[in-house]
Amino acid sequence: MGINLYPRKILSANILIIIGLLCLNILGILLEPRFEHSYVDGVVKLVDFNSERNVPTLFSTLLLLTASTLLFIIAVNQKAQGGFPKAWLGLSLIFLFLGVDEISSIHEHFTLPAREAFGASGLFYFAWVIPYGVALLILAAVYFRFLMALPKPTLALFIISGVVFVSGAIGFEMLGGRHDELTKDKGTLHQIYYTCEELLEMLGVAIFIYALLRYIVDYSQSLVISISRPQPVKAGLQQTR
Repeated sequence: MGINLYPRKILSANILIIIGLLCLNILGILLEPRFEHSYVDGVVKLVDFNSERNVPTLFSTLLLLTASTLLFIIAVNQKAQGGFPKAWLGLSLIFLFLGVDEISSIHEHFTLPAREAFGASGLFYFAWVIPYGVALLILAAVYFRFLMALPKPTLALFIISGVVFVSGAIGFEMLGGRHDELTKDKGTLHQIYYTCEELLEMLGVAIFIYALLRYIVDYSQSLVISISRPQPVKAGLQQTR
């Protein structure tokens, strides 16, 4: 049995899911103040972009792990065909870490130590962005040669997805940190910041998955996952010719 995966259809499906989650998040923001009930609060937290270990977090984690898996598949193919297998494998491990980070919020444990170490405030109030930002710059320098060797369409999609993802993960996180330090207000602006942050993160990874699938399709013409079972061995002697 073969399963054909079509990049454009998968991108469309992911975007539809993201839009659906966005609508549920906005609906929860609008409804929560109107209902003072623990049941309603519990349901809202299931779809709230600012809550942990809920439906949006699970979906974001699955996106990151999907990207990690596709990168590993490319790394294996590159090892057989030549190219940059170690670079692809490195990216696979990075996205695996990001997936684990998404579900367990590892980055938040860096906030207080980094804030104390650097005296961070304002845009750097959520100070985990400092070590992660430095790591991003180092990664960009290390991978520069690899990126320049990519086909131009793939490179363009990588850049677009990276800009979208980083704008959310770091850009709106910094804006939200500055807002929280100055006002401690959890009102509309706070909700806009974290909604944009999570939305851009999911969109960035969805575009990146599309880029990887396009890369695989352009290389092998189609991406097919074959599922089969061993054929039974027939009894009897075979004639040799």
